[in-house]
Amino acid sequence: MSYITRILFLLGIAATIFGVMESMLAFNGTSEPEEVTLTALGQPDGTDNVHLTITDFEYGEGVVFEEKKNGDWNQIWIPLVLPGETWTERPIVANTSAVKNEVDLEQLVQRRSLTGVVTNISKGLGGEKKKQFNMMYPDVNLDEALVFQVDRRFPSLLFTIPLTLVGVVLLLVAAGITFGFFKHKEKPAAEHQMDSGSAWAEESDNSEENINHRPEDRNN
Repeated sequence: MSYITRILFLLGIAATIFGVMESMLAFNGTSEPEEVTLTALGQPDGTDNVHLTITDFEYGEGVVFEEKKNGDWNQIWIPLVLPGETWTERPIVANTSAVKNEVDLEQLVQRRSLTGVVTNISKGLGGEKKKQFNMMYPDVNLDEALVFQVDRRFPSLLFTIPLTLVGVVLLLVAAGITFGFFKHKEKPAAEHQMDSGSAWAEESDNSEENINHRPEDRNN
């Protein structure tokens, strides 16, 4: 597989996966965020809309974060709870990459409403994050937890569907190059010889015809 083909495969896979995931979010939400209280969202039969503005909540004390090499935080996860740090029946965990340190975190917890997108349609926290939260909240079942990405832009189908199609086309082109579907088909050698012979014979006939006409031209 050539270098260009590998690049086409990688770009195709990335565009297709990203486009499909973003399209799934777009199909499961509304262009304008639905305003919902934490209590209503935390019910087992709470809204399935992924584009939300959440109100009437408090922030949990336990925070899970990823740290960069320079000491800044890459992203954090913080529970949204009811008074008394009571979790809802369907747990809600806010996630953001905008909080880099304690100062940013202090600014975040001053907000009384949050707008964003539920990004884990299939529900549940990742394995490592779930373990970290279980250490702080051993009695909370996070198997059905919703991860709410704060201030995330809601995707548009006008962007995600064309992106997915571009990814599929790139994969098809890469596959075509790999399996030789786009190779130039040359004529067999015998066919070339036959064509050359036919051309020579035709040229000879024309020459003979010209010779036969010359005496007539002189007589005229």
